Amino acid sequence: MVENNDFNDICEDETRKKLIDPELLRVGWDFKYIKEEINPVKSDFEKKDYIVFDGHVEKGVDLFIDYLLLDSHENPLAIIEAKRYSKDPVIGRNQAINYSLTIEDKTGLKIPIFLTNGKKWHFIDEYGVERKVSGPFSQEDLSRRRNLYKNHANPALMKINPKIVDRTRSVEIVRGLSEHFANCHRTALIEMATGTGKTRVAMAIIDLLIRSNIIRNVLFIADRISLVNQAKTEGFTKYFNEPVADLRDGFDTNSRLYVSTVQTLMGGQDKKFFERFSPGFFDLIVFDEAHRSIYDKNNLIFKYFDAIKIGLTATPRERETQSTVDLFGKSVAQYSYDQALSDEVLVPYNGIPIVLKVLNEGIKPSDLDKFQKDDLRRQGVDPNEFEVTGSQFDKVFLNKSTNELILKEFMEKSYKSDDNKPTKTIFFCSSKRHAHRLKEIWNEMFPNRSSEAQVITSDMSHSSQAIKRFQKESSPRVVFSVTMLDTGVDIPEIMNLVIVKPVFSHIQFWQMLGRGTRNFKSCKHPQWLAEGKKDDFLILDFVIGGHSNILFHELKRSKEGEMKDSVLTKIFKNRISLLNEDLDDNQRNIINNKISNNINGLNDDFFLVREKKAIIDNLKQKHDFSNDIDKLLNEIVPLTIILEGENPNISSFILKSEKLFKLVLDKDKEKIFKIKKKHYIYG
Repeated sequence: MVENNDFNDICEDETRKKLIDPELLRVGWDFKYIKEEINPVKSDFEKKDYIVFDGHVEKGVDLFIDYLLLDSHENPLAIIEAKRYSKDPVIGRNQAINYSLTIEDKTGLKIPIFLTNGKKWHFIDEYGVERKVSGPFSQEDLSRRRNLYKNHANPALMKINPKIVDRTRSVEIVRGLSEHFANCHRTALIEMATGTGKTRVAMAIIDLLIRSNIIRNVLFIADRISLVNQAKTEGFTKYFNEPVADLRDGFDTNSRLYVSTVQTLMGGQDKKFFERFSPGFFDLIVFDEAHRSIYDKNNLIFKYFDAIKIGLTATPRERETQSTVDLFGKSVAQYSYDQALSDEVLVPYNGIPIVLKVLNEGIKPSDLDKFQKDDLRRQGVDPNEFEVTGSQFDKVFLNKSTNELILKEFMEKSYKSDDNKPTKTIFFCSSKRHAHRLKEIWNEMFPNRSSEAQVITSDMSHSSQAIKRFQKESSPRVVFSVTMLDTGVDIPEIMNLVIVKPVFSHIQFWQMLGRGTRNFKSCKHPQWLAEGKKDDFLILDFVIGGHSNILFHELKRSKEGEMKDSVLTKIFKNRISLLNEDLDDNQRNIINNKISNNINGLNDDFFLVREKKAIIDNLKQKHDFSNDIDKLLNEIVPLTIILEGENPNISSFILKSEKLFKLVLDKDKEKIFKIKKKHYIYG
C-alpha cells in the first residue's frame, strides 16, 4: 500500500505504471496474462480474441476495461478499474460493474472487481460483497477462489461433523456460525470460556466451510507457542487427513492448512514475513487471542489478508476491549463460564485472598532481621534506609521468611490427593527470579518432596518436555512459573492455582483461571485429585500492596470455612475425635498408638515443627492423649500437611475404615448398612 504526496499530480497512466503495475508484479503476475484497455463488448471470450482499444470509439456501444486479469488458460479472472492517484477509486464502481456484467452475459462467469488509485484498493467479490483490501491477489488465488465459488454450497445446510463437536452448546455455536457466514459476513468473534472447546468449535466450522467450498486455504495464528502447537496437534492433525504447514519451519505455499505464531509472521529483514504471501492467499484466518498481541499492535496481519476472519476469545463479553469489537464486531457466539458451570462442562472456583502483612503493607528497616540486612548489603542497598511497599516487593527484595510463609499457607490450604501430596498446582510467580527462589525454599522446607516441585519458565531448556511431564506424570505436582503456563496448557487435574503477583489484565486473568476449570470427566488420573474427584478448584490469591486479584476481577470470595482437609488430616482428626468415645482399654491403646505414630512421623526439619519442638517433645513422652485433645487440634493438626502419605487408595480405605469403627461403637446399624451397600462390603 503506497502513500506519497509526490504522486498527487500524476495522471492515470502514470498511476498505472508507477503504482499499480509494481503491485501486480509483487504478487507474481506475468504480464502476458494481463490485458489492458480491452473492449468486452466486441471481444470473443470463447475464442479468447480480446479486442484492444485502437483509438476509435463507437459511442453508446464500446466499453474499455483498464485491466483484464486472465487465468493460465486465458479465461477472464478479474478486472481492475484504475483511477489517478488523486481520485477516490470508488467513483469507478458503476462502470466496473457494467464491465463485469457484460463479461458475465457472454461467459456465464461472475467476474470480481478491483477498484484502485494505486494507494487504496477495493474489492467486489463474486457474491457482490465489497470491502477494502491491501492490494491485488495473485493469479493462483483468484483461480482458487473462482473454483470455490463455482462449486460452493450453502454452509447453513451442511451437516456438522459430530466427531469434532458433539456437545449441545458447541453444536449450536457452529450452526450459528454457519448461518452467519452463509449471509456473507466476513468476520466473527467467538467468546467461549476456557475449557469449553474453542479449538474444537474452530475446527468444526473450518471443516464445514471447507466442505461447503467457501474456503480452502486456512491459517491458525496465535502469539503463544503452546496455542499454536495445540491447534496443530489437537486440531488440524487430529481432524483433517492432510499435512499441516507450520510457518515457523519456513515459507510454504504448497499446503492448505497452516499454523503460525504472530512473531513468525511479523518477522523478516527486508519486509514482513506475511507479505511474501498474496493478500488473497488465505481464505480463512483464525486468530486465537492474537489480535491483542504486542507483536502486531497495528493489526497489520489482520489488515493485509483478505480472508474470513474468526477471533477466538475466553474474555467475557463485558470485558472485551473496543479494539476487539472494531476488528471483529460484537461476539456472534457466546458460551460463558457461568453457562458452562450450569451445563457441568466446567467446575467452579474456590477463591481465597490471603493477606500476609509483609506483602500487603511492605517492609521497613525495623522489620528486617540480620540475614535480610546482609542480603540487602550484598545487593548494594543500605538496610537502614530501606523501605519498600508491597507492590514493589519483588523488584527489590525477596526475603526468605516471606516466601516460607507463602509456601506454608499453600501447604496448609491447598487441595491434596489421598497420599497427602498437593494436587496438580501452578504457582504464577512475580518473576523468573521469584520462581527459582520459591523452588530453592521448597527444597529446604520439604527436602523429602523436592522432586514434587519444579520450575518451568521460558528461559529454561527443554521446557516443553517439562510441561509434558507435568501433564502426563504424577510428579511434579507443583510448578513454579510466570506466564508460560497461563494459556494453551491443558491439564484437567489441576486443582490449585496460586497467584503471587498483581494481575491487571482481565484477559490474562481469565486465561490463568482456565487452567483449573476442567471438569472431572476430562481427568485421566483421578488418583491425583482430592478424594478422587473434582467438584471445584482452588485459587490462593496473595494480596500484594493492597491488590487482591479476586476482588479486582470481581470474583466471589470464598470463606476460610469452605477449605477442605486432606485425607491424612481427616484421619488424624477422626482419631482425635475417637478419644471422646466410650472405649475399652484395648481400643483406647490402639487409637493412642496411631496418634503417637502420626506425631513421631512429623519431619523435624520443617520450620513449623521446629517452632513447636517443646510441645511435640512433650507429647512424644505420652501414651494417652485423652487430656490433650485441644492441644492436638490446635497445635498438631496444622502440621499434618507434611505427613507422608500411603498409596492414595490405602489412605482413602483407612479413613473409611476408621469412620466405620465409630459407627460400630455407636451401633448405628443403618449407617453401617449404607456403607456396606455403597462399597459392596458383605460378610
